[in-house]
Parts: sequence; structure tokens; C-alpha cells
Amino acid sequence: MAAWAVRGWGVWLGLGWVLGGLGACGLPAWEEAPQACEALLPGDVVITEYLNDPTGADTGREYVELHNPTRETVDLLGVTLFTARDEAAQERVYTFTTGLPVDAGTFVVLGDVREGALPGHVDGTYGDALGALGNSSGLLGLRCGTRVLDTVVLGAPAKSGAARTYDGRFVPDAEGNDDLSRWCDAPEATPGSANAPCPALTDGGVPSGDGGRVTTCLPPGAVSPREVQPPRPGELIITEVMANPRGDDTVGEWLEVRATAPVDLNGLTVGTDTSGTRLESARCLSLAAGESALLARKKEPEANGGLPEPLATFSVDLRNAGGVVAVRAGNVLIDSALYGPAQDGVATQVSAPLTADAKGNDAATSWCAATEAYGDKGNLGTPGRNNRTCTGADAGATQAGCIDRMTGQPRALRAPSVGSLVLTEFMADPGAVPDALGEWVEVLALREVDLNGVTLANEAGSSILESPLCLSMKAGGFAVLARGDDASLNGGLPAVLGTFGFGLGNGAGAHVLKLSAHGTVLDAVAFTNAASPGVSSQLDARVRDATGNDAAGVFCPTPAGVTYGVGDRGTPGRENRTCSR
Repeated sequence: MAAWAVRGWGVWLGLGWVLGGLGACGLPAWEEAPQACEALLPGDVVITEYLNDPTGADTGREYVELHNPTRETVDLLGVTLFTARDEAAQERVYTFTTGLPVDAGTFVVLGDVREGALPGHVDGTYGDALGALGNSSGLLGLRCGTRVLDTVVLGAPAKSGAARTYDGRFVPDAEGNDDLSRWCDAPEATPGSANAPCPALTDGGVPSGDGGRVTTCLPPGAVSPREVQPPRPGELIITEVMANPRGDDTVGEWLEVRATAPVDLNGLTVGTDTSGTRLESARCLSLAAGESALLARKKEPEANGGLPEPLATFSVDLRNAGGVVAVRAGNVLIDSALYGPAQDGVATQVSAPLTADAKGNDAATSWCAATEAYGDKGNLGTPGRNNRTCTGADAGATQAGCIDRMTGQPRALRAPSVGSLVLTEFMADPGAVPDALGEWVEVLALREVDLNGVTLANEAGSSILESPLCLSMKAGGFAVLARGDDASLNGGLPAVLGTFGFGLGNGAGAHVLKLSAHGTVLDAVAFTNAASPGVSSQLDARVRDATGNDAAGVFCPTPAGVTYGVGDRGTPGRENRTCSR
């Protein structure tokens, strides 16, 4: 077993650092992973520092620092460290399969060391599991199963070799580190110990020159450049979004922004909540107060569906299922907008009349579907023209979604598509508790989705998974759907994401389990065997797709000795075992 050292941290008191202690202990067995991980709550482990752009080659030199802000030791056994370079579908993960205790108030540093001895500042390695961290964008996070413990948006350092650190003036916590203005290039890298305070900014929070990369631009007709005037929060507002144009999304997507003060867009990052494109130009991308600009995937009207000329282009895909569009200056969020599932060929726009109130686009009722045509492909929207006034009948109609469990804020649903969910295990005849309390079904997500509105059915009945909260699944994560969510009654199941009201057949005969959404089958499995009392039927661990689980012989009884809860055999919420074939 590996031994791990964790380092203490101190609160900046002006008089020095108050340091925590060191800690290490033995490692529980793999089968204890769910119990160890299940005890962790959001915020029990937080990300406080990372090096995503080392000097020279990134491989083997990147690191992530984690901190335990609680008053008790936590164990990372079963926790997953994940990163998404662009969209959640491109997520890469590393799961702790051996114990890693982190004492209260201490830090642990993980690196991508591929071979040889660990550097002195690195406590353990995740090898090549995460690939390379995004140098300028992306998402980094921790979760236990489907429960997110912490996430941070990766930022670009001003120069290679500078670590990004959470401001040492603040006690680290999972909500505070969501504020991008609290991160900075480390005055001095401190992996494994408390961070130093970030340097004070002299311009109200907007990094000077946008991180030292864009400082001047050339105005139209001028021969000498001038200083770039980046917007501050509230000085640039997103007013219209086209996420699902007719034809090819990669050439026809666009968004419109409106300035409430004279600003330059040079150096801004435009994109989603996890990725973005930096707007680069030697000329000034200027807007006067009250002036709007179009940002599009392509400039050429013959490619983009007949748009008026965009001021600049971006290369980030906007999710058709709904999501967030955002504009940032360095690490400062200038504006963001939440949009719901995108109708084919219909833009979503802020109701006219447009005002200088930057919070006007935050309310769902401020948005509605466009009704005016533009271009040559039959799309609806008003790029370069005035938006329409949303009426009471349709205001907010495109903003259907759910309340995010982590942020407490409404967001668009991440709708699953065919093949994105896989039925992987089911317990039709629990032995420890009655069937009506202890039956369950396990689902694997191949990309980040919400199960809101998904129907689980068999030959006897069906149930729609409904909740005002987002029934979220991460890519590579498992969800348990059960007859009941009370662990004291359902046989000791791990956290249940949703419940269903019909029974699973125990006897031999024609049986089917099916997941569907809005009439479209997402995945289905058929079987004829009778259920074994107290033993789940699980998909071979080597099969992880919605086509492979259709083959004969890929489901088998859970092996003896592999148990959960109060003693029934199964791996709900965990990786299955290999079937003998």
C-alpha cells in the first residue's frame, strides 16, 4: 500500500501563517470505497491551486492541490478527480481506489507524473488519466458518484510556469472558489501549503491588459495604437443566442452582445461555462454605448446562413440541449446567459426594449423565441436588428430547466440522447427486504446528462423521473433508481437519484427494461431468466455501451462475496464485475 503525506495550511493573519499538522494512515480495502466516499458532502474537499501551463512541456509537470477545510479527517477513497477540456462529453477521470486520508485543515498535491520519482512538492500521481489540463479554459472538479464536491473553471496564467491559486486572504471553501476574481497567478507557487494573498488590482477587478496579453489595439483610420478598454461587469450584455441554426451548427451559431459603455472586445473570452475562444485582433473591436455587435462561428454569409457581418468569430460549440453562454475578461465574468433547449432554427432573445441594466437578462421571463426571419436558410432571429417584445404568453418559454443542486440556481436541462445512457444492473428480487422496498436499477451515463423527464419502464408499468432539482449524472458516473430512497428500508442502497413505482418481474419469461425520453428509446435490455433471490443481475464490466448490452450472455449474477448494504449481492453505484463467458 502507498503512503501519502499531506501538508498543513494556515490562515493569513497579517502576523504569519498558522500551520496545520501532517497526517497519513492505512488504506481500506476497495470494497469499502462507497462507504468512505458516501460520507463526503459538497465542500468537504476543495481545489485551491493548480498548475495547468508549466514552462516547457506540460506532461509530468502539472499538479492540482486539494484542501480539507473541515474539522475532521476525510478520506478520498472512491472520490473521482475529473477534468473537461471543452464539453462534459470530453471528460476524463481519475478515481482513488486506495485510501488517501487528508487531515483537517491540510493539503494534498496530486501531479501527472508518468514515471520516475515524485518531485518533492507532489504527494501522489494520477498519471496520464486526466491527460493535459486545459491551458486557458476547461473545468476541474471532484465528485463522489454523482455528488459533486467541488468544481473550478480553469483560467489562463499570464505566462507559462505560473500556478493559479485561490486568494490566500480567504479561507478556502467550495463556494468562494467559484468566484473567478478570487484566483490569480501565484506570486510564489505554494503547492502543499497555504496560499499567499493575491496582489490587489488597481482597476476594479479587471486584470490590467487582460493578463498581460492584450494591451493595445489600432482604431479605424489611426496610425498609432491605443490602450484597450476592456468592459467591466455590466458594461457588455448578451442579448440574443442562436445555438441551433438550420444546417451545420459549427458555421451558423452566433450570439449578439450590447455595450452599455464604450468598450473594446479585444482579449475577451467568449464561450460556455467550460470553454471559450479568445477574441484576437490588431484592430480595435470597439463598441459605443448602446451599440450591439454580432459574434459568429463564421464571417462568410454564404457559410453562416446569411448573417450580417460579425465583429468577431468564436469556435466553441453551443449546446443544443441548453446551457450557458459567457463573456469574460481574463478571469472576471462580464456577463452570462442561461438558455433552454434550443429550437431548430430559432434564436432566443432578450425582450425589447433593451436597457443598460446588466441584470435584465438574468430572469427567465426576459427571454423568448425569435419570430422574424433572417438570411437564406429559414432561420428566425434578429442579428443586427432590434429584438421583439416578449409577451406574457411566451416570455420564458424557452427557459425550461431544473435547479442545479450545487449552485441552487435554475439552468437548462442536459437532455440525454440515444446511446448516452446504458442500463447496467438491476435487482428484481432482493432478499434482505421486501421487493416493493428494495428493487433497483442502475444506469451508466456516457456523457453529462439530467434524468429529469426520462421514463423508466418494463412490461408491467412505467415511471417518469421528475424533480424540480436537476437529476444530474456526470460522464462515466452511475445512478441508482429504486423503489424507495430510504436507506434504512431499501436494503442499504447508496444515494438514490430517482424512484419508480412498478415492480420488476421475478419469474422466468419475457422481461424488458427500457429508458426513454419524449417517446424516443434511449436504451433497452430484454431477458427471460428468473431472478435469483438476493442477487442482482449485472452487465459484464467489459461492456459499457447501449448496443453491447443487447448481446446474449452479457448479463450475469453478481459474484458471491460482492455485497452492498445489509448483505444482498450487487454493486449499485459502483463498477460491475466481469462475467465468465
